[in-house]
Amino acid sequence: MEKEEFDLLKIHSKKDSLSGKVTLTETPHFQIPMAIIVSMILSIFVLYWMNYDIPGWAEMLMSSGLVIAYTIGFIALFFSINAGKINLSDTKISVYPKKNSDEYPAHPIKLNEDSVIRINIIQSYRFILSRSLLHMEITNGDSTHEFGMILKSRKKHERFKEILDNWYRSGFTVKENDQLGNRIFKLSHGINYAEVQKIKNEYGIEW
Repeated sequence: MEKEEFDLLKIHSKKDSLSGKVTLTETPHFQIPMAIIVSMILSIFVLYWMNYDIPGWAEMLMSSGLVIAYTIGFIALFFSINAGKINLSDTKISVYPKKNSDEYPAHPIKLNEDSVIRINIIQSYRFILSRSLLHMEITNGDSTHEFGMILKSRKKHERFKEILDNWYRSGFTVKENDQLGNRIFKLSHGINYAEVQKIKNEYGIEW
């Protein structure tokens, strides 16, 4: 399969040292709205605790502020300016950042039978718009390479699934997890026991 180009995303993820689960991105444009939300919620609780009579207009203003802050935090994640490009193929990954190249792995990252590819969905939205933020971790022996990427359309999702299919069929160790840390397959949720057995038989992989 020829190489496919995707958008590089600068994200800071937090990983649980025991489970390896990657949690929500920790970027300034997400942290600031969330800090506003926490401050407003604490302020409301303090005012109620002190039995302070809050005017109706003030309650409405604070409620609107919470909605706006949540919206800003949500939009900032999904419409972040990309940090460059990523080329994915069956046997290698090349990362081309726009700047601060020392923050990203040198390319190409070559894939072989000993490679472990971990894909964590940070956030995903598939309704009117189709957006998925992914944290990618490639381990080759003692070296580990990490970067973020965003799938901005249904077409990009489908192209990425095709690459995943080739990686699975090539015998690479691929481990996908959703936001809650649950195992998934080719970005799909709700894999039941029968589907897992079918996947194991078709691809010859351990689950």
